[in-house]
Amino acid sequence: MAKSWLISTACIVFIGSGVWVYLHSSSSTDPFPILNVEKGTIEKQAMAVGKIVPSHAISIKSPIEGIVGEIYAQVGQDVKQGQPLVKVSPNPTPQALTDASTELMRSEAELESAKQKLSNLAELLKQGVIPSNYDEYVSARSEVKSANATVLQKRQNLELIQSGEALIGDEHLTSTILAPISGTVLNRKVEVGEPIISTASSQAATEIMSLADMNSMIFKGSVSEHDAAQLITGMPVSLSVAPYPDIEIKGVITKVAIQSEKLNSPDDTDTSKSFDNGFEIEVGQLNIPDNVTLRSGFSSTAKITLKKSQDVLTLPERALKFEGSKPNVLIADNSEQGFHQQEVVLGLSDGIKVEVLEGVSLGEEVIDNSMMGSDHG
Repeated sequence: MAKSWLISTACIVFIGSGVWVYLHSSSSTDPFPILNVEKGTIEKQAMAVGKIVPSHAISIKSPIEGIVGEIYAQVGQDVKQGQPLVKVSPNPTPQALTDASTELMRSEAELESAKQKLSNLAELLKQGVIPSNYDEYVSARSEVKSANATVLQKRQNLELIQSGEALIGDEHLTSTILAPISGTVLNRKVEVGEPIISTASSQAATEIMSLADMNSMIFKGSVSEHDAAQLITGMPVSLSVAPYPDIEIKGVITKVAIQSEKLNSPDDTDTSKSFDNGFEIEVGQLNIPDNVTLRSGFSSTAKITLKKSQDVLTLPERALKFEGSKPNVLIADNSEQGFHQQEVVLGLSDGIKVEVLEGVSLGEEVIDNSMMGSDHG
């Protein structure tokens, strides 16, 4: 019985000693999460989201209305300036054809009348009844020339309406649309037999296809108004393209829009809408690696360095504690609280790390303020 009592007493003493040691050690040791002041580079960047497009692209439209007769160039094909792209077959309305034919016959009748009048006056001149400078004779000769020109114009107009072909002087007018530039066919919007609206119409002309110089690619994107205020042409840019996420393409800003793409209305009372207008930028002079093939429409993100500080003292922003507008860091010490506040002077920030100009030194340990509980506030 005495032996059991001794064993029980020993166990109680042992457990009690363990509890005392644990409580004592936990109360006397309260380690803080530590961060080190390091040297590094801070960059303030602007981001632009957009896509890769050709620097020079045009839409092909027809100067005459009609129906697509033949297509000579396919999507992806390289064409030279002056190369045939599409032949448009005229498709005049019965009214237009009738009017053109009637105008030609009327002009031919006027030519016959003018010729007859000139013939009569020429006979009088031959008989010596009138002099060669007689007003009516001079006017008759002029009317014949004018009537001849009108007949020619009406005939050419009828030919264009009927076949799309006409010869005017030394120039051969044709309904075949030629490539205005050398480039690549990006897309084709029509098929053979499809009617098209001309550029001469009051309606929007039909886009037949588009051409672009794929040897000159640029980035087009949008930045916020806050970043746009700090951008100038010539700034270096790093592009990442969606199909090549691990490859960085260098370029420079070649254009910053003067006006935003979308202006918010001052009368708009919806406060949930952002007033951060987007401004378009263009990035050119792209240094494209040999193993990268850029296609029109590739989505891309541009990173533009606005400011940069190299080899400076840095701290994670989570180490900062603000008293009003004054930034401080917490430094561990032997006081009862275990730390004291040290005011610092900050420089450039990228949102994650911040440059520290004054207040700490390289390698110094500071407490991670974000991990401090409210008890330490």
